[in-house]
Amino acid sequence: MDKRMDDASIEAELIRRIAMGERGAFDELYARYSRPLFSFAFKFLKDRMMAEEVIQDAFVKIWRTSPRYNPALSRPFSWAVLVTKRLCIDRLRRLKPESIVEDPMSLQSNEAIQSRERTPSETVAVREEVGRLRNMLEKLPEAQKNSLSLALSKGLTQQEISDTLNMPLGTVKTSMRRGMQRLRQLMSHCYE
Repeated sequence: MDKRMDDASIEAELIRRIAMGERGAFDELYARYSRPLFSFAFKFLKDRMMAEEVIQDAFVKIWRTSPRYNPALSRPFSWAVLVTKRLCIDRLRRLKPESIVEDPMSLQSNEAIQSRERTPSETVAVREEVGRLRNMLEKLPEAQKNSLSLALSKGLTQQEISDTLNMPLGTVKTSMRRGMQRLRQLMSHCYE
């Protein structure tokens, strides 16, 4: 119990130093919280890429809102979880209605599994969707197209894509996020 109180005191002090703009304190808090917060976001969202994006956003928000943190109202980790939870909820609210494909990449990855459960007309419709997705993928800028193609065709993680394309991990994450946003836009226009 005393160790937890010590951790909370240390973490509250880190947040106070982050509020003063200390990068080292931010790095230390990130090292303490990034894994458990990612685990929370992944369980909440059930999507690795979205969870990674939410964690990036959560730490930006922690950096920006650290001057408003009040240790009398909540423990540091509880506050960080609340920030993350709100971002997860916001992310889920922004998803398209189910009539529009939420994750265009899922069409391809689930195609083989679901094909044995479909009628012939459903199979044709899915093939048309996959063809449409491939055409849309070709319209993306090179970095977005390459990173999404590797995730789709080979199931690589963002780190593996970073290594394969010899690109910084942050660039891969940004490319994939922007590519997914663009694909969602293109897909939504198909159904208007």
